[in-house]
Amino acid sequence: MPRTFKLEALESFSGGLNLRADQFNLGSTESPDMLNVTVDPRGGIAMRKGVSRRNVTALGADVKGMWGFHTESGTNQLMVNHGTAVAHSVSGDFTALTNITARTAGSRVYGVTFNDVAYGVSYDKPSFKWDGSTDADLGTTWDSAGNMPKAQYIAVWNNFVWLGGTYEGSASKYRVRWSNIDTAETWTANDYVDVNKGEDGDYITALVPHGDRLMIFKSNSVYAIFGFDSDSFQVTTLSQRVGSIPLSSPVSTPYGVFFWNAHDGLYVYDGERFRWLFSRMQPAIDDGRIGFANPPQLTWGNNKLYVSVDWVLAGATTVRRTLIFDPSLGDEGAWTLTDIDAGPLYTLRPPNGDPVVMAGCVANTGSVIHVDDEDDRVTDNYLASTEVHINSHFRTPWVEGKNAIVKKRWGKPRMITLAKSSITLGVKIYKDYDTAEARKAFVVEVAGRTSSSLWGTAVWDDSAVGSATIAIWGTDAEAIVADVKRLPTLGTAKAISMRIDGPTVTDNSWEVNALAFTYTPRRLR
Repeated sequence: MPRTFKLEALESFSGGLNLRADQFNLGSTESPDMLNVTVDPRGGIAMRKGVSRRNVTALGADVKGMWGFHTESGTNQLMVNHGTAVAHSVSGDFTALTNITARTAGSRVYGVTFNDVAYGVSYDKPSFKWDGSTDADLGTTWDSAGNMPKAQYIAVWNNFVWLGGTYEGSASKYRVRWSNIDTAETWTANDYVDVNKGEDGDYITALVPHGDRLMIFKSNSVYAIFGFDSDSFQVTTLSQRVGSIPLSSPVSTPYGVFFWNAHDGLYVYDGERFRWLFSRMQPAIDDGRIGFANPPQLTWGNNKLYVSVDWVLAGATTVRRTLIFDPSLGDEGAWTLTDIDAGPLYTLRPPNGDPVVMAGCVANTGSVIHVDDEDDRVTDNYLASTEVHINSHFRTPWVEGKNAIVKKRWGKPRMITLAKSSITLGVKIYKDYDTAEARKAFVVEVAGRTSSSLWGTAVWDDSAVGSATIAIWGTDAEAIVADVKRLPTLGTAKAISMRIDGPTVTDNSWEVNALAFTYTPRRLR
C-alpha cells in the first residue's frame, strides 16, 4: 500500500519574535528565536539591512542626546551632545559649538527647533541656542529677551516652547513652564504649573506633544495639558498607574504615544486608553536579559518603532540591542531583535525630505550611524572602513502535524528562498521540544539571481563576428524570482523545529518566503 504523506506549511512569519517560555503554544507565524532578520507583511523573512556610519572621525565620547535643526532656508543638521560638548553635522563629521558653557560629562541634552533656531537644555547648565552660524548661552531673567530657564526636558507645542523638570536655583522636578507665545526667549515668572508636586516622589520624565495635547510623563503617572494660552491651559490626569522611565524619550506616532514603563516594557497611549505591548518579550525582562543600568531609548521611523535596550549576555556582559516593533502586523504587532549597537535614537526628518533613523553607538564609541540604511547594505559599518558581518538566523515554531504526541516520519521539506547572490544557508533540526542540541544539520546551496539579462537589455545572435541581432533576451527581474529547494529527509519525531542560519562566510542577503513539511503519522500504541 503506497505511503500517504500529509503536508503542513508555514507560509507566513509575520507574528515575529515571541520569547514566552511555553514554546509549545506558539502561533504558526511566530518564532522563538530570531536575530537580525525582518518580517515582511506578506509573510516572508529576510536578513536586515546593514547600518552605515555618519561621521568618519569618531567623537571623543558616547553620544547622549540627539535632535534636528531645520530652517526655512533649507538648513538641515543633526545636533548631538557628547562628553561636555554639543556639536552639529550636515551629513558627515560633527563640528562643536564653541561659545556655550560646557555640559556636565555624561549628561543628556534635549533640544528642539523653533523659529529657525535650535535650542538645547541640560538640567543644571545654562540653556543655549544655535542659529546655524552663532551659538550662545541664554540667561534666566524673567520677562526679558534672550533668556530661557534651565531644565531637563524641552518641547514645542501650540506655538509655545515648554520646559519640564526646571532648575531654578535648585531642582523643581515637578514643574512645567511655558514661554511667551511665538517666542522661545521670553518667559514670565508666573507661567508655570507644578504637576502633583511631591506625590509619591513622582517627578517629570518627559514632555511629548501629541495632537491637541502636551503629554507630561512622570515616573509612575501620565498627565496632559490642554488649552490655547496662559489663561486656558489645564492639566488633566490620564493615568496614575503607568509612567515613563527617566531619559527614555517617549515618542508620538500615528498609532499613539509609545513609552517604556518601569520594568514592564512598552506601552502605547492611543488617545483613549493605555495598552501593554510587551507580552511576547516580557521573558527577556524576567530572566534578566534586558537590563536597566541605562534607560531604553525609542524612536519612530520607516513606519516602525525602534527600541534600544541594555542586553545582558551570558557571563554578565552588557551590550546594547535594538528591538524593532511593527504595529501594523496582526492584532498585537510583531517584534524582531537585532544586534545593532545603539544608545540614543532619533529620526531626522528634514522638511520635504526622507526621514532617517539615527543612533548613537555605545560599543563603537563616538560613532553615529544610519539605521536601516536606504542602500542595500549587507554589512554593518560602525568605524572607519571596517565592515562587520551580519550574523542572522531564524527558528520556526514547533511543527507538530496537528498532533503533539504522535510520532511521525518526516519526509523531505521544501523551502522557498530568494537570494541575489549565491549563498549557503545552514539548517539545524531540533526534535521533540528539545532545543539543547540539534539532531540533524545540513546546508542549503542557493544560486544567486544577479544578472544583467533583464527585459530588453541583453541580446543574442549567431556565432559570426559582427552578425545582426537575432532576438532580445527577456527574463523576470531578480527581485521576483524564487527557488524551491528540496531538503533532506528529517527522520522520526513527534515534532520538529527548523533553524535557518544566514551565510557565515560571505556577506550576502538572504530570504525565506515559505516552508512546507511532509510527514506520515505512525499508529499510536
